[in-house]
Amino acid sequence: MGENRPLTALEISNLYANSQRNLLGKSLLIGFSQVANNPGVRKYMVKGKEVAEKHVETFSSKLNQDDLPASATSDAGITDSTVSPFSDKLMMFFTSSLISASIGYYGSSMSMGARKDLITNYSRLTVEIMKYSAEGAKLMIDNGWMEEPPQAKNRDKLAKKGRG
Repeated sequence: MGENRPLTALEISNLYANSQRNLLGKSLLIGFSQVANNPGVRKYMVKGKEVAEKHVETFSSKLNQDDLPASATSDAGITDSTVSPFSDKLMMFFTSSLISASIGYYGSSMSMGARKDLITNYSRLTVEIMKYSAEGAKLMIDNGWMEEPPQAKNRDKLAKKGRG
């Protein structure tokens, strides 16, 4: 894509903040994976931790390329507890909410930067977390924790049905 100009202050801020948010999410998902009762939920949380690690690495590498400090990782605050203070359902809904917020942050970050490499990364990472989100929605539906949301009427389907 050609040579990149140095990062702007806004791009640096977004990269650092998104890295910090993913580090926090990673720690949370590690804790959730330790205490989840449902094997599917546990597996989902472990996968989320891996996704978060990958995103932190992507953001950190962009900062490091401009000789800027990246986020320091620390999972020291995570206990070794395996007793859940929350239900699997609540942990899944909380994780789903964080994913939604991440998609919004990535979109906002994408709109505030003009470097093609950053836009490409944010686009790719957004698609990745959207796929992860869809897996979570399926898991919640399979466990009866989420129903199909209300939708607009399918007028074409209704018109065909009325022609009986």
